[in-house]
Amino acid sequence: MQEIFLEPFHIGLEPDRELGLVDFDAAILFKEGLRLRQIDDHARALTFFARILSEFTESRYRSAAAMQAGDCLESLGRAAQAVERYRIITRTLLQSRDWVDAAFRESMALAHLTRHQEGMVLLEQLLARAELSVSDRIDALVLLGEALTGYGELGQAESKLRKALRHYREHAQDEYLDPVSAARAEFRLARMAEQRFAQAPLRLPTAQLEADLEIKAQRLLSAQAGYLRTIRYGDPEWASEAGYRIGRLYLQLHQAMAQTADPIGLSVEEAEVYRDLVSKRTAVLLRKALHVFELTLRMGERTRIENEWTRAARAEFTRLESELMSLFEKLPEDGPENNTEEQQAPAPDESQKD
Repeated sequence: MQEIFLEPFHIGLEPDRELGLVDFDAAILFKEGLRLRQIDDHARALTFFARILSEFTESRYRSAAAMQAGDCLESLGRAAQAVERYRIITRTLLQSRDWVDAAFRESMALAHLTRHQEGMVLLEQLLARAELSVSDRIDALVLLGEALTGYGELGQAESKLRKALRHYREHAQDEYLDPVSAARAEFRLARMAEQRFAQAPLRLPTAQLEADLEIKAQRLLSAQAGYLRTIRYGDPEWASEAGYRIGRLYLQLHQAMAQTADPIGLSVEEAEVYRDLVSKRTAVLLRKALHVFELTLRMGERTRIENEWTRAARAEFTRLESELMSLFEKLPEDGPENNTEEQQAPAPDESQKD
């Protein structure tokens, strides 16, 4: 004997105050919710999906309605409430085909809310699923690395990000994998390297300063290398931010050197000469930053991308052009010594950026 399951059907005597419908079932509500979403009426669409969740609790549309309701709430800027809708799936509908997508959406909403510990727990559950695709596993590892970073567990975060990159390299030859995830992981690692660079002090006396400067320059190169690897994956969004941050590395080193205290015991005249010398020696860093910002702008033009990073690079380029013109009006022409200095200073791999 064949058993047929029929969805519950609401029959009314007059139109429902919220919905404006007299007779409806979950399918009718879901279809109308999708129509409203297509015209970007997220608030109104949410009413229909919410009714499925409250009135048709055993409906086969429950999981899909929870996903759509969560998406509507995110569109309306209500991330905390979106998390609760996704949790209908991740906590009660464990066999739903939407479970993986819901877990990703919930983890990203939690990241937006800086609820990193909850996100870490959920992403570990996601990674424990044996059926997870390679692409989804890479994405989950990157998100887990970001959650761990936000939670302050930098060592574990770096391990997860590097694991994501290993998965990408191991499988990229066998199937198409979106390089955006790899670029994102590489960028996060570069940001960690940049933070280590920023934390490296420059201290007197002179011998200590020379040793500190060597360490800081090496950390600059490490961060720069990570940003260049980000750029090579070819995603314009991550590449534009990586290019901007390479330029900022040089500006940060210039600022750190400019703010270093004068050696003890200098007269007023000697201190003035010393500061002029520092200005001349560090001007090469401004020129390098200017060049990197120019390359970033050219890359943006080539890829037809205009975002906050290309705009920031343009603003820095304009500012540095003016600053360098003003500076070189005060300084003598560069001689062979300064040219040698520029060759020795760290510079980005321009062939790779182009």
